[in-house]
Amino acid sequence: MYHALMPYSSTENQHAMPPTPCQRYCGDDLSSYGKRFGIAYRFSCRGHLPVVQGRVEEFALRPGMRLTHSDVEVLQHYASTSLQSAALLVLVVLEGDVTLKLGDSELRLTSGQAVSTRLIGSTHALHASQAPGQRLRTLALGLENAAVLPELSPAMETSSRFAWHLAEPLKRALEYALEGHWQAGPHRLMMEGLALQLLAHAQHAGHADAPRRDALAGGSCAPREQARLEDVRQRLLEQPMEDYRLEDLARIAAMSPSSLRSKFRQAYGQSVFDCLREQRLTLAREYLAQGLSVQQTALRCGYRHPSNFTTAFRRHFGVSPRRLARTLA
Repeated sequence: MYHALMPYSSTENQHAMPPTPCQRYCGDDLSSYGKRFGIAYRFSCRGHLPVVQGRVEEFALRPGMRLTHSDVEVLQHYASTSLQSAALLVLVVLEGDVTLKLGDSELRLTSGQAVSTRLIGSTHALHASQAPGQRLRTLALGLENAAVLPELSPAMETSSRFAWHLAEPLKRALEYALEGHWQAGPHRLMMEGLALQLLAHAQHAGHADAPRRDALAGGSCAPREQARLEDVRQRLLEQPMEDYRLEDLARIAAMSPSSLRSKFRQAYGQSVFDCLREQRLTLAREYLAQGLSVQQTALRCGYRHPSNFTTAFRRHFGVSPRRLARTLA
């Protein structure tokens, strides 16, 4: 399966790296894997230096249908190319940043974004590139052939690459399932149900108008304009605790507030302030895990009033920050 470590690999191969709570993978590990499964890797440094560390889980949900969850820290830049085939591949980025290339199209996926595509061997190779210094959490759902789910056969026969934004309720459900402590049987059932939801959302997104489908690729923006939008996004991601106004961010982007509002959504599938809120709340969860109080966390994440923070946190994660803090403790 495609995930942060490797692109899609056929489910006929049963020698994937064993899942562990936390494992380091060096260049030699990945190269050895690539030789078995026809994946070419490129690293900044070869040999025994670690490339990523973390955990990878694979769920064989039904014959020909496999879901892979990867949660790793990228330690050095690497890229990969897979020549495997799949009737349908859905890749979701829950956290981090992945650059994909399919044919002549390049696509950058960030948190909450997804892509659906067919992989047709060497004629439609999947290229992936991951930047270092980030936590990367991805989900990949692959179907080997149309017979796995006959309901999706027409969509799989006609689908091309398109990007879409993960619905917030589905994202929260995925986070809940992946972070909870489940017994093997119930966990597999839950993951199969969520996988079917992913397929339904992907099929629904595929029926959208072409301009909306390609919006996440940023295809409608000139390169310089896209670069300025990325400057704004990086400012929000790196300094989420600051108090931002749309007018100030528009000056960074060298465009009017209304243009920034519409073009940011078109490029990233969410509004400027949705992006800011998502980053603040992701940071808040980390602070709570470190033992900070709700009030301390709220202030560090840019919320002036803890009550506003609590409301936003509960709406985003489905649980109050105080309750989550007790669970983490």
